[in-house]
Amino acid sequence: MRLSREEQETIFTYDVIDERWSIYSSYRPHIRQLLERAEIIRKDKDKQGRIVGVEGYVERNQIRIFKPIK
Repeated sequence: MRLSREEQETIFTYDVIDERWSIYSSYRPHIRQLLERAEIIRKDKDKQGRIVGVEGYVERNQIRIFKPIK
């Protein structure tokens, strides 16, 4: 089951106690990147076996928050 465009998302969460970034994505381009670059702890698959969601951890140096150029 593929999610509709409106249902697809990527969520980053920072845990202050563990000092760790976790991530969940159901957006296909981000899933591909995360499979290559994150520590994956869960993969959600559809009935055909395709990965439709991933959850995992990324390192602090993989997160960027910066002032946008106007």
